[in-house]
Amino acid sequence: KCSFDEIHNKLRKEKGYPPLKTEEQDIEEIIDPINDKQHYFWWKFHHNFFDDIAVKRLSKQKDGDTLVLLYIKLINISLKHNGYICYEGTGLDLIDELTLYLDRDIEMCTNLIGQLEQYNLIELMNDKKVICIKAFDAYTGADDVKTRMKNSRERNKRVKS
Repeated sequence: KCSFDEIHNKLRKEKGYPPLKTEEQDIEEIIDPINDKQHYFWWKFHHNFFDDIAVKRLSKQKDGDTLVLLYIKLINISLKHNGYICYEGTGLDLIDELTLYLDRDIEMCTNLIGQLEQYNLIELMNDKKVICIKAFDAYTGADDVKTRMKNSRERNKRVKS
C-alpha cells in the first residue's frame, strides 16, 4: 500500500505549500479552517486536446484511438487523488489493477502505460506502484463551496431574467 498523505505532501512541497497533517497528530492540530475547505473538482477537456503532439503520437499507434480513450479514462480515475493512481492491492500489481479499472486485457494496459510513459504523459513512481498524470493541473480545476454557490446564484439570476 502506498500513502496518499506522502504523495499529497510531495505535491504540496513542489508547489510551495506546507505539508498536510498526518493521522498520528491530535485532531485539534489537524483542523485548519484555511486549508480544510471542501472543494469540487472538474476535468477541462480543451478543444485542442487532440492537437497535443503526445496525444497525436499515441493515436497513430496500433489501436491508437483506444489508447487515447484509455488515457482519458486514466485522467478521470486520477481525479479522486489529485492526479495520482495508486496500487491498492486488489490486483497482482498496478497494471493488473488497471485491467479491472479500464476493463481491458493485460497486454493493452501494459502497452498503454509503456506508451504514456514514453510520450511523457505519465510518470511511474514508488517502484511502479503509483502513476502520476503529468498534465493533471492543465486538465483540472477546483472550486470551493462559496465560489460554487456564487456561480450558481449568478446562473439562476441570468435564467430568471
